[in-house]
Amino acid sequence: MAKHDGGYKLLFSHPEMVADLLRGFLHEAWTESLDLGTLERVRDSYVLADLRERRGDMVWRARWTDPERGWCYLYFLMEFQSTPDPLMGLRLLDYVALLLLGLIRSGDVKLSEGLPPILSIVLYNGKRPWGVPLDLTSLFRAVPPGCERYQPQLSYVLVDENRLPPEALALPESPVATLFQLETCAPEDVLTLAATLARLLPPSEDSDLRHDFGTWLSHLLRRLHPGAIIPEVVLVEDMPMLEETLRDWLREGREAGRQEGQVEGMRRLVLRQLGRRFGTLPQRVRQQVTAISSAKRLEELADQVLVADSLQAMGLG
Repeated sequence: MAKHDGGYKLLFSHPEMVADLLRGFLHEAWTESLDLGTLERVRDSYVLADLRERRGDMVWRARWTDPERGWCYLYFLMEFQSTPDPLMGLRLLDYVALLLLGLIRSGDVKLSEGLPPILSIVLYNGKRPWGVPLDLTSLFRAVPPGCERYQPQLSYVLVDENRLPPEALALPESPVATLFQLETCAPEDVLTLAATLARLLPPSEDSDLRHDFGTWLSHLLRRLHPGAIIPEVVLVEDMPMLEETLRDWLREGREAGRQEGQVEGMRRLVLRQLGRRFGTLPQRVRQQVTAISSAKRLEELADQVLVADSLQAMGLG
């Protein structure tokens, strides 16, 4: 799974993130009748009769209310993509069919009451344009006149982060808009946006969403600063002071790099000395020396090689 997929699955496993996405990036009049307070996660793994498992990315549902028709659940099937997929419409058709069959089999949906509406949403963060039709019909070749209505139909919503209009990214008080800005901004803007994000997230230090954003931000910073020693989870509470902390991580990374470089140089020296003293080294001995990460132990071997009678006397072999 791509890191984008895994990171977004983590963040959009929180109902407040899904609600913010629907509120800010789904521009449909009927969304005003959605009760986002009823959002709940739906099982997103379905097993067919032949026991082959197919998996979509994420499924949520919320109540939609109409004054005349009453209420029903509206399902949201979310896919996360970092590369364009020409078969996305076909894949989504498969997921939608599996979702409906699973809901019927589980008894969550009664066919006599009608199937629930399903909206497919694709979040895409790739650099190149999506360039793929947003509906399944466009994938078919021309059909005989009158045959169109017999073909499967499906359209999906595409949220293309790198091509969103400035006003969408500038949504106030929106963690999702800030997330998209962090994905697409210049490296020098990351720390400022991270501090903004800290202000928008739930204040409790025990918040799961804050913790998961810390995990995602750690991966982002590692990608931007591969030499830094960055913890697995960046504490969101520290984001306002992140610039100073990042300098410390970069300094520690440079120091660790220097130390590793010194140890690697000592390994090469010891292997060269051993070869000159005892001839061609067995592969096992080379592996033993290569696995040593202690500068002190390598110094001891460098001293021993001058006086030892055999590799075994040095504890090698």
